[in-house]
Amino acid sequence: MHDSWFARSLKSRTGLLQWLSIAAALVFIAWILVEHADDLKTAFSLTPELFALISVSALITFLMNGIELKVLVSRFGNAVPFRDAMLLGLMTSTLNYLPLKTGTMLNGVILRLRYKLELTHFAALVAGSTVIHLWIALVLAGGALTFEGQTKLGLLLAGAPTLALLGLVIWGHRRSAGKLDAHQSRFVRAAGRAVDGMGLIFSSPRLLAIETAVNLALVMLASLRTYWSFMALSADVSMADAIVVTSIGIVAARLSVIPGGIGFKEGGAATGAAMAGVDPALGLAASVIDRAVTLVWLLILGVPATIYLQRASGVSLESASEYDAAEHADAGDV
Repeated sequence: MHDSWFARSLKSRTGLLQWLSIAAALVFIAWILVEHADDLKTAFSLTPELFALISVSALITFLMNGIELKVLVSRFGNAVPFRDAMLLGLMTSTLNYLPLKTGTMLNGVILRLRYKLELTHFAALVAGSTVIHLWIALVLAGGALTFEGQTKLGLLLAGAPTLALLGLVIWGHRRSAGKLDAHQSRFVRAAGRAVDGMGLIFSSPRLLAIETAVNLALVMLASLRTYWSFMALSADVSMADAIVVTSIGIVAARLSVIPGGIGFKEGGAATGAAMAGVDPALGLAASVIDRAVTLVWLLILGVPATIYLQRASGVSLESASEYDAAEHADAGDV
């Protein structure tokens, strides 16, 4: 009799770490909820107007995610219909609440099966998009802090990642593509193609401009959700403060190995609130509201999208989790 997917994940070091991390994150959230129970009660009493505003922002975010995926994949010569790009984005957002980055992994498998996108290129797309998203978040946080008078911290947050991005752009233009194509190890060849894919992203002014615009929109949409969440908490918080809270939460969630960034996003939001001079408990509560409303729409839209794509592609969660990296060494590790 085959072990369940959950049992197999516990036997994996990565899977065990994921589950332990989730448990630790939940303990952290529970502690905050107990310590600040009175402050957080209003997190569960959104007015219809605020729920609608946050919902619209979340739905536009799903739309922007689909646009970003379509643009990135097309850079490698593969045309993905907009509808499928939207569904893939919804599926990834939904399934990444499971361990082992299930949504991202299944996304890569489907793109390979249906659109012949090499997983090495998919890995480059994921890495490149993450770098630009983090850069936008930190620059916006730095700009907001500078606007509010915290010049040194603001310039540090905005300046350091900008210098790093400039370094990647220079590297992208000067790199020598295909240097590892003749290497004896197929794993090294796969890694080389992934690096070359990253180089393509950072050497294309057009793609960088599109990615910057898309990720700027994504961070600002998330900041609006945070701002409206603060309104639900009757907190007098400026839009600049909401940008700091949101951006630091995004950075923490993106750098987390925990599915959905559970705990890290909320902890990052609390840290961002403290940096902006706002009660950290309010920052965490606003993040909780944002996640709660987003999850409602992921359940309504993301789950059906996932089921449809699995049936259309003939790919199951278990087959994606069991994807044989040795047999498909050209894919690299996504």
